Amino acid sequence: MMKSHLFILFGQSYWRSSLFIAIGISIFFLFSCAGTRDMQVSVLRPAKITIPSSIKRIAILNRAVPTSSSGIESALSGETPLRDKDLSEDCLRGLNETLNLHSANENSRFDALRCATIMNAADGKSLNFGAPLDWKIIDSICVAQNVQALLVLEYFDTDFSIFNPAASAQAAVNAVLNGGATSVQVKGTATAEAGFRVYDPKTQKILYEDRFKYKKNWTQNSVNPIDALNKLIKRNDALLNVSYNTGVEFAYNIEPLYFWENRLMYKGKKGGLQRGERQALAKDWEAALKTWSEVFETSYKSKIRAKAAFNAALACEVLGDLPGAQKWIQQAYIEGGKKQALWYSDIIDARIRQLTKLDEQTAQ
Repeated sequence: MMKSHLFILFGQSYWRSSLFIAIGISIFFLFSCAGTRDMQVSVLRPAKITIPSSIKRIAILNRAVPTSSSGIESALSGETPLRDKDLSEDCLRGLNETLNLHSANENSRFDALRCATIMNAADGKSLNFGAPLDWKIIDSICVAQNVQALLVLEYFDTDFSIFNPAASAQAAVNAVLNGGATSVQVKGTATAEAGFRVYDPKTQKILYEDRFKYKKNWTQNSVNPIDALNKLIKRNDALLNVSYNTGVEFAYNIEPLYFWENRLMYKGKKGGLQRGERQALAKDWEAALKTWSEVFETSYKSKIRAKAAFNAALACEVLGDLPGAQKWIQQAYIEGGKKQALWYSDIIDARIRQLTKLDEQTAQ
């Protein structure tokens, strides 16, 4: 299981659901107290983009090389088709390397490989989607690469902007007037926009078509004013970096990924609650579930029963039994009436709603 700090959201409904989960978890922890312990649970979240689970091998094609450029932008920025080609290649390098890094994991979704062929963008300036590739071309590439689908970068565009360039230039001038003793900081934002399509030659359907945007702040410092002035217009490093990371971020959109999420567990001062806590900390979750179940069945105190049921729900979630977790957390709220149980119930419900999409993406 991999640890990731990335949270990928699917559409508006998925966004609302995921945002609700995030807010719920935050409020959930506002209710925590000295009688609880923070725990981490590895949670598999569905990818934003659903590609049929029957597709196991996918090829990646660069079809984003511009054949023309915007005159004004090109004159001001020094952009050339060759530079744009390099940036789009860096984007796909990040995508391919990330997918192949995941392929070493037993839960990997794809085997991915790069096509040696590079094509001109259907849109001459590589700023928008053009006409899709012909299915005969798609089929021949997939047969040659022995893959079941083709992921195509259809266009790719980058931009770089300086935060308050006049102030940055003035700071550099002041540094010159002061004999170069003043440190100058230059800040900017590098942005990339990519257009991706996923073609399925078997059904002759485009499984995915959408824009993908990514941006990253960029900061440079220098005590040399001449160097600082150069950095005002030197943006290649920033553009190469944002291009590569655009590919990395998009890879996370098509792979169901594990995330570490925080949960609560009630501590036990003595007896079965304490024993179950120790078993959980020792990662013997099956034994902990059995212990907490026995505490729930044998205790006459609602407060103890509520804590045992809450912890049993956590054990079920760790063990992958979400329906079981749902039943236990309902019992925890019935017995104790605590808001923690309501929030945890909402988290489990949201995870259950995502199971259909996960099954579609990961079924063998």
